[in-house]
Amino acid sequence: MNEKADKFGGGYVRSSGVWLVVASWMELIGREKLEITLAEKMATQARQVAHDIRSPVAALEVASADTAELPEETRLLIHSAIDRIHDIANSLLNQQLSPPPTPGASVAHHLLTALINPLIGEKHLQFRSHPQVKIELCLDKSSNGLLAAVEPIEFKRLLSNLINNAVEAVDEHGGTVKVCLASRNGRALTSVQDDGKGIPPEILVKLGRRGETHGKRGGTGLGLYHARTTAESWGGSLTIVSEVGKGTTATVDLPQASASGATTDPRDVVLIDDDPLVRKTWKMAAARAGRRFSEFATFAEFMEAAPPP
Repeated sequence: MNEKADKFGGGYVRSSGVWLVVASWMELIGREKLEITLAEKMATQARQVAHDIRSPVAALEVASADTAELPEETRLLIHSAIDRIHDIANSLLNQQLSPPPTPGASVAHHLLTALINPLIGEKHLQFRSHPQVKIELCLDKSSNGLLAAVEPIEFKRLLSNLINNAVEAVDEHGGTVKVCLASRNGRALTSVQDDGKGIPPEILVKLGRRGETHGKRGGTGLGLYHARTTAESWGGSLTIVSEVGKGTTATVDLPQASASGATTDPRDVVLIDDDPLVRKTWKMAAARAGRRFSEFATFAEFMEAAPPP
């Protein structure tokens, strides 16, 4: 190897290969500084969005108080959407005020059916103008009492994005989206299946990375990236299996949790109210808290459903 003396930083190096090492090191430092700068800008934007979104949401809450003339389903959808916006804004703030989650970090145990059921109801309302799309919930026996260590808001956000993707895959020609929950070998498996157009293999391997998307006009890939990184922070994973012309299945695989440490309350919560909107609001609140909840329009309905003394 030809050696030569070159001046660098007040000294001399005698191998031309050193320049390659120095150049690579400087390039790495430059990239790290750029990533830190971008991360700081994104964090600032997230805080700003979470802050600014509160004003229009407050206006929506005031306006939604005067919705008595609207159909019941429309009122429920409005209130559900406002609750979700609140949750997302609070989640953004919490993420900026707290350190990012790490795989295996301690998270409270939650009953997955209590998180999934109200979300399916919300999706039925959200896509009621798409009669060609069916959204079905399939729970096998192993899903009864199934617990996992998750953040409720993030889990529902994750699942909501997966369902939206599946609906888009079948929306054009119609089809079925199935949300399934099951326990297998100590793992809690939540899957979203569609019978849509499927994803080509060369694109499938890239999904889940930041910025990678498929078949969505204006898509950013952030939904799948969030789903993957969030599942991994809970010690799980996201897998996507697809076949062109047959459909796609996205599965969130999480460690199954034991009943110890669960946030579910052993007491049943029972509500009797003749206003369906009030019942729906309390049902959503109970689901977020992980409480078992029953609601009835009249006392007579409650007595008919109550077990004998």
